Amino acid sequence: MKTQIITFIAILITSITIAGNSNSIKEKDHTQLISGKVVDKISREEIAGAEIKIDNKIIYTDLNGNFIANVNLSKTEAFVTFVSYNDAKVNIEPFSYTAIVIELESK
Repeated sequence: MKTQIITFIAILITSITIAGNSNSIKEKDHTQLISGKVVDKISREEIAGAEIKIDNKIIYTDLNGNFIANVNLSKTEAFVTFVSYNDAKVNIEPFSYTAIVIELESK
């Protein structure tokens, strides 16, 4: 009887652990962490506060022009805007492990 109860509890704990992790694994499988920098095309200076739209997410560059985003693998376009610069549309390769450099042209 003790053996049956211990076996039942072990199976129950294993089932709960697997069931609890299944959603997070599915979400992680469909996203990729990307990073990059937004710079001026001519001077190569970093652009702080540039807006980057990917899917339904909006992120902003930090003081050094850097950004990090967790993107959906099916969405591979980013729209970058900043005051006094032309808007840019950039294709993202989610499986690339190099940082993305986005160059904006001034108006």
